[in-house]
Amino acid sequence: MKGSREINAPRILIFGYLGIIMIGTVLLLLPASTTNGISFIDSLFTASSALCVTGLIVKNTALDFTLFGKSVILTLIQIGGLGYMTLSTTFFFFIGRRISLRDRLIFKESINLLTFENLRRFAWRVFRITIVVELLGTALLYSTFAHRFSPLVALGQAFFHSVSAFCNAGFSTFSENMSLFSYSLPAPLIVAALFIFGGIGFVVISDLYTTLIKREKKKLALHTTIVLRTTLALIIIGTLFILIVEYNRSLGGLPFIHKLSRAFFQAVTPRTAGFNTMSVALFSPITIVLLMMFMFIGASPGGTGGGIKTTTFVLLFRWAKELMLGRYGKDINAIKKRIPIEQAFRAFLIFILSSSTIIVAFFIIMLVENQTPIKVLFEVFSAFGTVGLSFGSAVNPFCSFSYDLSTIGKLVIICVAIAGRVGTITVGSAILKPHPLEYSYPEEPIVVG
Repeated sequence: MKGSREINAPRILIFGYLGIIMIGTVLLLLPASTTNGISFIDSLFTASSALCVTGLIVKNTALDFTLFGKSVILTLIQIGGLGYMTLSTTFFFFIGRRISLRDRLIFKESINLLTFENLRRFAWRVFRITIVVELLGTALLYSTFAHRFSPLVALGQAFFHSVSAFCNAGFSTFSENMSLFSYSLPAPLIVAALFIFGGIGFVVISDLYTTLIKREKKKLALHTTIVLRTTLALIIIGTLFILIVEYNRSLGGLPFIHKLSRAFFQAVTPRTAGFNTMSVALFSPITIVLLMMFMFIGASPGGTGGGIKTTTFVLLFRWAKELMLGRYGKDINAIKKRIPIEQAFRAFLIFILSSSTIIVAFFIIMLVENQTPIKVLFEVFSAFGTVGLSFGSAVNPFCSFSYDLSTIGKLVIICVAIAGRVGTITVGSAILKPHPLEYSYPEEPIVVG
């Protein structure tokens, strides 16, 4: 219709996130939220980190926030993990109201769905699965925390960590994070299972549910198969790499079972979880590089994590293979299926935009800060992957390296975390309006390589 305005779903999605961040910032600024007060930039950073399920902290979550403040943080984590459009769509499903085209576009953009089919039912399924998994995680963690804390405290700690783990947030109400349980196997393994399950993506979880439990389909979707295989491969490779490289270094002196459990935990936590059972600073440089690679890859589409996503990573490698074999402009073959070449173009765009975001953020911070480059680069990777792992502050041992940054440095980290959570293509689409060329210039080749 003439005069009608085109719906820019990415722009509305980002403004929605920014609006919730500002509400969280105001709530955390209230005297009832903190024990000793908080500055605006630290409140903004905490709210952004919680909503973007990043886990980087500039305040000690355990000591600097009251019960109300922790509740605000946990609420932001839950909204950020599920996505506010998932929650609103679930609410509309519950009251029986139809969702508008605009809401459908925003929800599809936020969860990375391929179609508009059964959006309300999908959102309701995601909500139910989340509640069941988080309650199950709470029960399991309570059984391990009950030995250390009173029943009420153990229940609260178990619920907070169950939600934080499933949403891949990395926030902990223990000052030492999961290092408090580094010599205990159950708690780290339960937390790891929660963030692995949350990280594979709601599209995969829904497909597993409809195929294996409800038996509505005979075979898993190609997307599900790729995600599960890639996740398993990254877990095995990461665990073996850390175990071998750090065997007599940071893992030296530990019994083999604890070496294996810590290697496993540290291999899976960079994939957007952010919990840690040992300090990152203890690792060798080559392990640090591996962790940054894993943070860059991140979780899977439609999940609670960031990064370029596992499917993007696989698609880029398979496309490179097709090009090496001389199959230019052809669809990509994977597990006896064809993936449209347009998705390879999208994967390449995600890689370029994501790499550019990290590089630009790194250079801006290095221009305004007098800090060690590797610590800055690691923090930027962690923010983009919405991970939360950090070298730690040189001033406050219970905070992330971001604590040592100036206001400008913290703002850059906030922007990177938001880009990592909503996706670089979403950010780009919100800024730039598609403008196809209606003409073409004369063709002339250039030398490449």
